[in-house]
Amino acid sequence: MKKLILASLLFVGALAQAQDQSATSSTLQFSKEAVETNPQGLIPFIGAGGGYTGYDGGGNGSVEGTPGTLKLLGSYYFESPWVGEVGYGFNSQSFSQTTAVQSSINNAAVELAARYRSDSRWQTGVVADQFMGQGEFYGAEQADAQFVGLQVLKEFNMAPAWLGRVGGRAMALTNNTGEPAYMYLVDLQIGWNPHAYKTSARTVQAEPVDTSSQALTEAAPVEEAPVLRDVAYSSLATAGAIEFSSGAYKVSKADTQRLSKVAKVLNENSDLLERVEVVGYTDATGSDKTNERISKARAEQVKSILQKNGLKDVPVTAVGKGASEASGGSVKADRKTELVFVGVKDEDALRQALASIE
Repeated sequence: MKKLILASLLFVGALAQAQDQSATSSTLQFSKEAVETNPQGLIPFIGAGGGYTGYDGGGNGSVEGTPGTLKLLGSYYFESPWVGEVGYGFNSQSFSQTTAVQSSINNAAVELAARYRSDSRWQTGVVADQFMGQGEFYGAEQADAQFVGLQVLKEFNMAPAWLGRVGGRAMALTNNTGEPAYMYLVDLQIGWNPHAYKTSARTVQAEPVDTSSQALTEAAPVEEAPVLRDVAYSSLATAGAIEFSSGAYKVSKADTQRLSKVAKVLNENSDLLERVEVVGYTDATGSDKTNERISKARAEQVKSILQKNGLKDVPVTAVGKGASEASGGSVKADRKTELVFVGVKDEDALRQALASIE
C-alpha cells in the first residue's frame, strides 16, 4: 500500500509539471492581452485527499487503513513568499484490519498549515490536523487525534479565475500512547481567484459605417482611438530607476519617499495608463538562478511600496529579468528596478503629472 501511495505522489508531481509547462499556451486562449498576477490576500479553496494510515514499524496493525479528507480551506497569500492556511471539514477512515475497534470512522477535522512559496510556484511547509473524537481509533491519549507533518504542493492556473494545487503530505500522530501512527495523503485543492489575470489593453468596438454619399457629407469627423504605448519611467523623468546595493533588494529611504509620491500621482491619473509593470535587474556577477531570484525580489519590493502608498486604481505586476540587460560596465547601474507604464494614452500628460515629483 505504501508503494502505491508513493507512486501516486510521483504521478501527481508529473501532472503538476505538465500543467506548469502548458500554462503559458493555455492562458493565451483566455485573452491575448491577459497578464498573469501572483495570488494575493485571502483565497478560498476546496481540498480533498486520500491515502494510507499505518505503523512504519509494523505495530499491531489496528490503525491500518485508507483515510479520506474533504475540507474548506482559507489560504492567505502574504506579500512575502509565504502562505498561511486554516481549514475545516471531515476526516474518514476505513480500517483494513479485523483488530480495529470498528470498520470505519467519520468526524470533523481542523487543519492549520504554513508553506513557503517559491518562484516556480512550489509550496513546501508544515501541516497539522486535529481529528475530532477519533483519538481512541488511532491510539491517542486524548479524545482527539493530532497529526503533524510536512506538505508539498504544486500550484498552477486552471482557468482565468481558478487555481489548482496538487501534491502530498506525510504526518505522524503526536499525542500517541504507544508507537505513533503515520498518515500519507495525496492532496488535490481547487481555489477561486478572480484576480488571477488582468487585462492590459481595451478592445474598441467600431460602429457600422454608412457609405452613402449623403451620409459621408453629413457625418461628423470620426475620432481615432488613441494609440497605446509602453513608456519607461526613466524616459519621462531624470531619476526614474531605483538602484540597489550588491545582492540587496531593500529600497532606500529616499527612493521609498519618491515611490510614495509616484503612487499618489499615478492613482490620481489612472485614466492615462492601463497598468504598471515593475521590472527588476541585477549585475552579471552572480549565477543566473541567484540573479533571477534577486531581481524578482527587487521588483516585488517596489511593487509592495507602490501599493502600500495608495496605488489602488492601476494594476501593478512585478517581473524579474536577472542580468539580461547587464552592461558589463557600471555594475551599480545594472542593479536597478524600473517602472514601465503599459498602455499609456497621453504621454505628455503623464510626463507633466510626474514632473511635480522632481
